[in-house]
Amino acid sequence: MPITGKAFAVPRAAILAAALLGLALGATPAAKAETLRVGKVVAQNFGFVPLNVGVAQGYFKQQGLDIVETDFGGGAKQQQAIAAGSIDIAIGGATDMAFIVKGVPEIAVAMITDSPAFMEFILGPDSAVRSIDDLKGKKIGVTTAGSLTKWLVDELNRAKGWTSGGAIPVAIGGQLSTEVAALKTHEVEAIIDAPGIGYQLESEHAGRLLAPISTYVHELDLFIIYATDPLVKNNPDAIRRFLKGWFEAVAYMKSHKAETVAIASKATGFSQAAEDYEYDLLAKEFSSDGKFNRKGLEKTEASFIDLKILPSPPDMSKLYTEQYLPKK
Repeated sequence: MPITGKAFAVPRAAILAAALLGLALGATPAAKAETLRVGKVVAQNFGFVPLNVGVAQGYFKQQGLDIVETDFGGGAKQQQAIAAGSIDIAIGGATDMAFIVKGVPEIAVAMITDSPAFMEFILGPDSAVRSIDDLKGKKIGVTTAGSLTKWLVDELNRAKGWTSGGAIPVAIGGQLSTEVAALKTHEVEAIIDAPGIGYQLESEHAGRLLAPISTYVHELDLFIIYATDPLVKNNPDAIRRFLKGWFEAVAYMKSHKAETVAIASKATGFSQAAEDYEYDLLAKEFSSDGKFNRKGLEKTEASFIDLKILPSPPDMSKLYTEQYLPKK
């Protein structure tokens, strides 16, 4: 039976419509992901792993963000990068909030954790120290003079009443290789760092865990996410999207141990066993909403004076904001 003109008109129209739709779609290319430069104060802390989980699981991509990560090996270098405009988002210690008062163009936008469990004292393999009390008079490795780790040594001296002859902070930087070398050569008796480092060193018979800082510090907004002033001014929506991706990654971590351990091991360079240990210890300690702990902020404020970073207590309300946090 011959095909009539009327019968043929239907498929021709469909083909034409499909062609026009294809041209329309082709005329509007997919939106390109926006690059966001994110700094970590150090690479080897489990507290910063949500960044890597968010990248690996595509949470930042879903927010239209392409993350470029830089690990600085210490707070001083990261603050210099912020001042130079080299990064957009910084992940670091709460004591870095003091640099906002000193003119570094940034503001705290989310709390990562207020749990002291993320930091422990780690000893060399042949250390005679057996308890926190044995650290009196001993040299403790810290990253820099105005760092969170320096304050933790000062706070130990205050908590123990060691007004003289107490533990001695020694700035050795935040690179893991430098810390291990300082322990090995007895430049310092201990360092303060992530539990995974101590676990890894124990497994290699190169060091051992002593005790968490929670032995004497009970509330502290330990790790913070900062946004730079240019990002706040020019692209505040990118901050909102970054934080949404971050807290989606945190939620994923809490229910996906095996995947998180694998990503963490790659990010920190520690063994799967070390990250398995850290996961069980720390995964539950991440903030799920980024809201600041007011009592923890009071402790942070006190640290500014203790470290002699600032001469007097600042107006803390000007150093942080919760306006970019995801809405429930």
